[in-house]
Amino acid sequence: MIKQQDPNGTSSEQAAGSEQAVREIIMHHLGSFRDNDLEAVVSDYTSESVLITQDATYSGLEEIKAFFAGLMLHFPKQESRFELDKLVVDDGLAYIAWHANTPSLNVSLGTDTFILKEGKIHRQTFAGEMKANG
Repeated sequence: MIKQQDPNGTSSEQAAGSEQAVREIIMHHLGSFRDNDLEAVVSDYTSESVLITQDATYSGLEEIKAFFAGLMLHFPKQESRFELDKLVVDDGLAYIAWHANTPSLNVSLGTDTFILKEGKIHRQTFAGEMKANG
């Protein structure tokens, strides 16, 4: 088998492996969120992680945990429909676009960008077009 190397010395096989690892981390994150498993969601971050949203910036595990604890109130397990529309991975960068409908919110477009470092979410941005249901 011939392995191609990029200018940085990474083989195409290594790059594919790292892209798969990034996909697995993102899918774990989304699955944990859907399951309302706050501890599992937070386990994807480190004390140095930063989450930037349209409303605020959250730094470190405590602030990120508080953000997700509040958000999960609007995404009750088995009462919410969350659809992943797009997932793109490029090295340690991941982009997702999604939509959701919950008992309290209609999210016509949600988008997140993730920068991963050493198997954890190092930086994340989130924006969403969210309207109250009811």
